[in-house]
Amino acid sequence: MPGYRFSQYIPDDPGNLQFEQLLKMFFELLNITAGDVSETLNIMNELDRKYGLTGEEYVMGDFIEDLKREGYIKDDENQIGGFTMTAKSEQSIRRKSLEEIFSKLRKGGKGNHRTPYSGTGDEKT
Repeated sequence: MPGYRFSQYIPDDPGNLQFEQLLKMFFELLNITAGDVSETLNIMNELDRKYGLTGEEYVMGDFIEDLKREGYIKDDENQIGGFTMTAKSEQSIRRKSLEEIFSKLRKGGKGNHRTPYSGTGDEKT
């Protein structure tokens, strides 16, 4: 009877994070920086330099262009080289926050609240 064969675990290259994974990180950092897109992107660039989040074929510049193309950020007219969030980003953050909150809620059991007192909303008939 053959048993299990174990081999050495070789994790994926951390430099191969794709758009969706970087977007998730972007939204988390955006919450931390109180919606400052430029600061968030600076932090992500620093993390990329330190930990190699992106690879040779997909770099942070590509991610920023994808954010613009997908409608998550736009160029800030008041600041040269700055960016601002769009309504799509705000909606995505709200949706993800609500999903996180409601995913942790559990359904309670049936209420068994027998009491000799009637409530104010009951009719006596």
